[in-house]
Amino acid sequence: MSHGIYSALSGALAQQSSLDTIAQNLANSETTGYRSVRPVFHEIWRGQTAGGDRGRYALVGRTAIDTSAGARRRTDRALDVALPDDAFLTVRTARGDRYTRAGSLQVSPEGRLVTEAGDPLVDENDEVIEVGLGVDVSIAPDGAVLTEGSPAGQLRIVGFDDPTQLVYEGATLLAAGPGTGAATPVGATLAIGELEGSNATPVRAMTDLIQATRMFEAMEQAIRSFQDIDKQLVTTVPR
Repeated sequence: MSHGIYSALSGALAQQSSLDTIAQNLANSETTGYRSVRPVFHEIWRGQTAGGDRGRYALVGRTAIDTSAGARRRTDRALDVALPDDAFLTVRTARGDRYTRAGSLQVSPEGRLVTEAGDPLVDENDEVIEVGLGVDVSIAPDGAVLTEGSPAGQLRIVGFDDPTQLVYEGATLLAAGPGTGAATPVGATLAIGELEGSNATPVRAMTDLIQATRMFEAMEQAIRSFQDIDKQLVTTVPR
């Protein structure tokens, strides 16, 4: 069997991964703080034929985050914050600390400062931020959390050596990994009363979808062609 069919198959699988990430981007084109993802492809070599040719295959190694900023919109809400590029809020989850750029903050029924999804924010002392109930809560541009104008904590804002290697867990939470480097506190000036929108636009996602679909169909056609060649060889080559 020709190496070509395996190369075409690996190409089809790679385009399937592209379609999955495009669908994710399209679904989150209206998600606050979302940054689009793309697959990172690697070319690998396998095998060696008698004639010296080797098989070449496409492999999706990981996904990468597009760190370009989304458009900001004014809300004039005291608990809405937009972060500078490559800065992330720290939140606590059952799986450990995670990171987000979704800056629409809320006060939970338990009196905690939380994300819109309900995950509690963490302060610089690695503690969940408690603000209480029935009080006026606001955020200062330096990340200070204020209740009735008095300090109640400081948002833990972090950066990474390579934020493109953060991995999404859901629509807004990001997990660090070996390639990102450790989460490091950074000085950041927040834009209060603003939110950053998704940098994944429907138009871009639809364009990417068309391209990936065409590539997938081309790989399918290549697979069928190689299968036809193999069938012809079986029926015409003398045994």
